[in-house]
Amino acid sequence: MSNKPQSALENYVTKRGGDLGQFYRRLEGPLPDHNLIRVASWLIILGFATYFLIPRSPMPIQLTYELDLEKAPSGSLTITLIAEGDLPRHLDLEFPPGVFGNVMNGVHPHSATANELNPDGSRGKSLAVNRTPDGWRLATGGANRAGFIYQVDLNQIQSLDADVRRHISTPVAGGLRVAGFEVFLQPAGLEVNDITVTVYNPENLKVLTPWPALIQNRDRIIKTTPQGTIQQANVSPGQGYLPTEGVPPLNHTDPGKSPSTQPVPENLLFHPRNLADLNNALMICGDLRILSTQVRECVIQLATDHPWEFPLGSALDMVRRIARTEMGFFGSAPTSQITVILSVNQIGGRDRFDIYGVHTGSSILVMMDPKTTWGDLEEQSASVIAHEMFHGWLGEAIPQRDPDMLWFTEGATTWYSARMLTAAGIWTPDHARAVLEARLERDYKLSPLKTQMSVAEAASEVMAGPDQIRFAYAGGVNACLNLDLWLANQSGKVGPLDLVLRHLYENRDGSPLTRLTLEAAILEVTGVDCSVWLDDHVYKKSTLPTAIRLI
Repeated sequence: MSNKPQSALENYVTKRGGDLGQFYRRLEGPLPDHNLIRVASWLIILGFATYFLIPRSPMPIQLTYELDLEKAPSGSLTITLIAEGDLPRHLDLEFPPGVFGNVMNGVHPHSATANELNPDGSRGKSLAVNRTPDGWRLATGGANRAGFIYQVDLNQIQSLDADVRRHISTPVAGGLRVAGFEVFLQPAGLEVNDITVTVYNPENLKVLTPWPALIQNRDRIIKTTPQGTIQQANVSPGQGYLPTEGVPPLNHTDPGKSPSTQPVPENLLFHPRNLADLNNALMICGDLRILSTQVRECVIQLATDHPWEFPLGSALDMVRRIARTEMGFFGSAPTSQITVILSVNQIGGRDRFDIYGVHTGSSILVMMDPKTTWGDLEEQSASVIAHEMFHGWLGEAIPQRDPDMLWFTEGATTWYSARMLTAAGIWTPDHARAVLEARLERDYKLSPLKTQMSVAEAASEVMAGPDQIRFAYAGGVNACLNLDLWLANQSGKVGPLDLVLRHLYENRDGSPLTRLTLEAAILEVTGVDCSVWLDDHVYKKSTLPTAIRLI
């Protein structure tokens, strides 16, 4: 079969584990040797069956999600999903891959209801809803507009649970924090050409979302919610998504102010590019302190729900310096907005890490000790912030989905984050070298796993134990350092891995980073075939000397 895009029917067959080859052999097999009339009759019957029984290839649909924050202070979220367009008779709404299927992850969806929506947005007749292993199925019955409402409760996870993913969506002071991949249902097997997310905020909670607001398009701002209330985005800081009455006019940019002092709107009506963008996101609301600044065309936001022992303005300036340096390395920002959320580390136990960092779309969640000082922030937390921010380029803009490439994504990001902190003046070169040397000595050179598994194998198991994770990260750093040195010797180029990363970013097309694409980029930039080197030093158990030149 050709490599053309699969039809809706083909997607349906493969999604449910069917054999497309067998399907086509059955459908395209030779007709029985009967007379022409019987053959014609069967063709007519087959035509009717095909029309009524085989799913049509529907036109792309539009989705609108509304997050109702009325019960957010008690840890609950109400989500309304409106689907519009050429809807099938049955609409499967599924949770994307993630930890949602684990009943112990603390995120519990329930109380699903659905209605056909009238042209004016009011609720029409009820639609049947049935729970499935992956979400819910709606009997839309050919409606062109359907509304689906469900509840999500967030239960506080026990602090001894060391799976950091289970601490992303959680109650926070005065509200909650949610990851898109844990709360947003998405239609299965349908193409989506437009997504809008609104936030209903009757309690006037401060809210932070990662996507750019649609403040330039006022026709899209005014919407009618399922409750029947006209809503409008309010861009005054800290106000949120409020009723139209009493909303002040939009703030216009003052050309007399520098970009870093411009007022930044609250992003409470936003427009994800696609379903992946929708789910790869983080939102937080509650008793927040939010500061904003700007670097080039990119808005930098810093938020927290905890009173730290350092000035938040100083922390924002540190984040801005990191962002400016990393943008300078690649030449531009990967997104129009970067959000950093500082939160308390809730994960306890003997094998826990002191600081956790999570990169979700354009948002960075950093969980730290509640007693973190300014010195701790500069010397330790800064590396986590720089690391997760660097993933905006290597991991997001240059997508990494193959576990066999985690050694490179994490190893290179760890090395470059130390370099970025040095270039930004946050770390001295001596401190950066000391940090890298200590990590390589403890977690690679002296690791008992060094001769037991390859670096690529260790890194591919993302939720392994702490010792294996440390070995994988340190081994990835060492592999990238040695690869850079080897490529420099082979090609005569200075900083060849820098050139390779910039090449991957400048020529990105949305395709995931694989070993083959990395080897192709290295060959194009340096003229060196590195496949044998990678085989010997990354994908096999042979060891590498710890690198001498670190910064």
